[in-house]
Amino acid sequence: MKLGFVSGFFPFANREQFFEAEVTSLAEYFDIAMFETRATTRVERYPNVPGTRVYLGYLSPRVFSLAVREFLRAPAVASAMLWFLLTGPCGLRARLVNLTLYPKALALANTVREMGIEHMHVNWLTTSATIVWVASKLTGIPYSMTGHQHDIFSRNLILPKVRDAEFVRLISERNCRHLQEQLPEALRAKCSTIHLGVKLPQEEPPVAGSDPTGPVRIVCAARLCIWKGHRYLIEALVRLQARGLDFVCDFAGIDELGGEVERLVAASGLGSRVRMLGYVAHADLVRALERGDYDISVLASTERNGEHEGIPVALMEAMAVGLPVVATLTGSIPELVDAECGILVEQRDPVALADAIGSLIEDPALRKKLGSRGRRRVFAEFETGQTTERLAEKLARSAPWHATEFSRVGQKSLV
Repeated sequence: MKLGFVSGFFPFANREQFFEAEVTSLAEYFDIAMFETRATTRVERYPNVPGTRVYLGYLSPRVFSLAVREFLRAPAVASAMLWFLLTGPCGLRARLVNLTLYPKALALANTVREMGIEHMHVNWLTTSATIVWVASKLTGIPYSMTGHQHDIFSRNLILPKVRDAEFVRLISERNCRHLQEQLPEALRAKCSTIHLGVKLPQEEPPVAGSDPTGPVRIVCAARLCIWKGHRYLIEALVRLQARGLDFVCDFAGIDELGGEVERLVAASGLGSRVRMLGYVAHADLVRALERGDYDISVLASTERNGEHEGIPVALMEAMAVGLPVVATLTGSIPELVDAECGILVEQRDPVALADAIGSLIEDPALRKKLGSRGRRRVFAEFETGQTTERLAEKLARSAPWHATEFSRVGQKSLV
């Protein structure tokens, strides 16, 4: 089957790195074409991911040319969809974005028809799904969706998009329940949970904390935004420094706060204990984890206004190489981390966060025990080969041909 994999930015921006493993695995089953809906540059970010890249541009002349062609091909349907975007059940901000990107939906419809795409799978239930929904109405090509976190609460035509989708995959049980609560009972069965997985190292990684002579090395891999809780982590690190504990901490992630986190670090007195790495390429971060560059992984996430974690890939990747993790009781993190394989604390509590990190700094044996258990947990439930196979099976059942014809390309039959 020729599958169109649609997302906001992947593979043309330094965002959505968590799709890399899944798309690579899906390419073992399907002929993949990747489409972005909102990227503003066509620079290739993931050269090792197999499949065709299709960059239409962000309201570029090419997009408008294809949109006009598609509108003239089916003016009645195109006009009806435009009217629905103007009047349908939607929040004001979502309506404006949908209307702005309506030409992109027409351009996508024209492109997927010309390419012979047989099914579209879109990530995010927000505008990306709106674009695919409109394209499906114009082409008759079926589609499915993956919901992640904030998009579930977006007030962006959720009901009609779920109604017309073949299925909706959620990456966590909590988010599956949140979406089902918004739907009439007849549509709830369309929703199911399939975790987003990570690629696991085949070799046993170096033991965390194997160098007892230097400072304990902490990593916080998360984009710098309000609900990732960096301010509380900084407060916790200040407390650890006051206790005389020896550590360094790297913040790795795109800055979305205009330097606010860096200013907090500068004012904290932590000095060289905290390094601001900025954006780190996903492959480089994974290599650093696999080399044993770190001893502890921390996320200090918070919840606010429908913004919360799904199941963070950053934590999965750290656990996969045997790193012990400290995280907050937010979002769907408890579906990955529990007391057997990590330490969870209440959000916005720098004292509890400091105590948790401090216990790992002071106890290498505890780091090793939790790291080993976390690695086993990820291998058992979050390995991308297993999670992608479940998604591929659902995609195959939605194909325009019978599922018994489905097999991993040249490798493995699923039936």
